[in-house]
Amino acid sequence: MRIRIAKELELLKKYYIDVEHQEVGTDDWFLIPSYPLPEGWSVSCDKPAFVKVAFSVSAGHPGTEPYGFLVPLGISYNGVPPNNGGAPPKAPPFPGEWFHFSWSPGNWCPTADVAAGSNLQAWARSFISRLKEGV
Repeated sequence: MRIRIAKELELLKKYYIDVEHQEVGTDDWFLIPSYPLPEGWSVSCDKPAFVKVAFSVSAGHPGTEPYGFLVPLGISYNGVPPNNGGAPPKAPPFPGEWFHFSWSPGNWCPTADVAAGSNLQAWARSFISRLKEGV
């Protein structure tokens, strides 16, 4: 595991204790098994308070900003499927069927100090902003 990814994973674990990591080729994948799901969202007929969320970064990380995140397929907001996503561009190494949300970090400014600049912990926390937007 690259040093930067190890530091990012350590920081992620401070906020998401059960986060998982897998290397697949030149990509690093992360799975947060219990991510909070705002009210209004459902997965199939269930209205869970938490869902699995997965995301990846390329070998260019942190110079290349992350893009998009995955949630279980069948997610909808008040019965309406999200309109800015679809099938994942790459299959994650985690079981299940997935929906890819189109999402970018905005002002991505990483620094040598993982905790000081843009990092994966802040990236993962930003997903809640997208989910609060609804469809």
